[in-house]
Amino acid sequence: MNKVNVNLSYEEILKRKNRWDKTINFKKADRIPILHYIGARYWLPIIGYGNRFDEYLNDPKTMLEAQLLGQKWIMENVKSDFHKIVLYPDFMWVEDANAFGADIVFSKNDSPWIERPHLLQKNDDLDQLRDVDYVNNGIHGKMISFFAEMKKIAEDYEICFSDGKVLSAVDCVYMGGGGIIGPATLAGDLRSVEVLSMDFYDRPDWVKELLDIIVGKSIDWLDAVRKLNDGKLAFCSDFNERIIHIGDDGIAQMSPKQVEEFMLAPLKKLSDYIHEQGLMVQGHNCGKADHLLKYWIEDIGIDRYMGFSYLTDKNLIKKIMGGKVILLGGINTVKLHDNQPEEVMEDVHETIEILKNTPGYIIMDGHNIAPGTPLDNINAVTEAAEKFGRF
Repeated sequence: MNKVNVNLSYEEILKRKNRWDKTINFKKADRIPILHYIGARYWLPIIGYGNRFDEYLNDPKTMLEAQLLGQKWIMENVKSDFHKIVLYPDFMWVEDANAFGADIVFSKNDSPWIERPHLLQKNDDLDQLRDVDYVNNGIHGKMISFFAEMKKIAEDYEICFSDGKVLSAVDCVYMGGGGIIGPATLAGDLRSVEVLSMDFYDRPDWVKELLDIIVGKSIDWLDAVRKLNDGKLAFCSDFNERIIHIGDDGIAQMSPKQVEEFMLAPLKKLSDYIHEQGLMVQGHNCGKADHLLKYWIEDIGIDRYMGFSYLTDKNLIKKIMGGKVILLGGINTVKLHDNQPEEVMEDVHETIEILKNTPGYIIMDGHNIAPGTPLDNINAVTEAAEKFGRF
C-alpha cells in the first residue's frame, strides 16, 4: 500500500468543513471561510512535474499520483478552508470543445489549448456537431476511461493525516464533468470569440442554432456522467454535491441586449433542466459582470455564484444576490500575483468590509490563482480573514 503522509491533522480538516457547511447553509461560522481555486497548472511545477504536462494529461497513473502530491502540498502549505480531497480526470478546460471535434495542442510544460483556426472556422456546417457522440467522443470518452482507471489505481493508495486518520484514496476519486464551461464560452472555443462576435450581427439565427445544439449535447453529457458515480461529480478541482456548473465566461463580453437575445434562453434551459433533476445550479463569470447579475438571479435562477471577479461591483453584488445565493469570489488575482502581502491583506479587508455580514459569502480569488503567485500572498488572504473576518 502506497501512503501519502500529510503533515496536517484531520481534526483541522473537520474544523474547516464545519465552517464551510455552516456558511453554505447561510449560517454564521466563527469567521468567513476561504477557498482558493489552485489548479494543476499552478502546482504541477511545484511538485516537480513542470515538464510533464503532456504525461499528466495522457496517463491516468501520473494524473492520480500528481493530484495526490498536489493536494498534499496545498494542505501542508496553503492556509485556507480547503477540506475535501478530490481526485478526478482533469483536462484543463479543453474537453468540451474537443468532444465536438476541435483539435487540441498539448505541450510538455503548459496547459493545453485549442488549435487555430477553430473547428467552425474551417467548416461552419452545424450538422457535424449534431452527429457527434458527445458523451464518448474525444476527451469526454477519455475522461470516462480515466475515471475507471484512476479508481482502480487508487486502491493501492492511502492518505494519512498527522493525527492518525487514514483515508482510502479510492474514496476520493470522482468523475469529472460536474458542469460545462458554458454555452457562450464553448461557442467561442468552436468558432473563435472574434468571429462569433461578428456572427451575432451577420448570422443571428445560425448562432442561436449553434447554442441550441451545445445545450442539447451538454444535457446528454451531464446525464451520462451523473450515472457513472451515483451523481458524485467533480468540477474545477472541487466536489460539489448536487450542484452543476453552467459557466459562463463568454457572456461577460456581451452587451445586455446580446445577452437577452442570445443567452438567456439557452442558460435558462440548462438551469431549468438541472433544477428539474432536484439539483442546484452554479453560475460563474470572470471579468466585470455588473450588467449580468440581475439575469443570473431573475431569469436563470442560480443557487450559487462561484469565482466572481474582483472587477465586479461588490456593493452591487451584495444588493442583488446577497443572502439569496452562495457567493464565492471577489479577491484581486492581479494583486495576489504582483503585489506584496500587506497589499493583499488590504484588498481582502476592503472586500470583507462590504460582504462580511452577507449570508453565504465565501472569500475566494476571483478567479483562478495564476502560476507563480507567491505563497505568502495566498496565505495573506487567510491572515486577513482571521484578523477582519471573525464574527
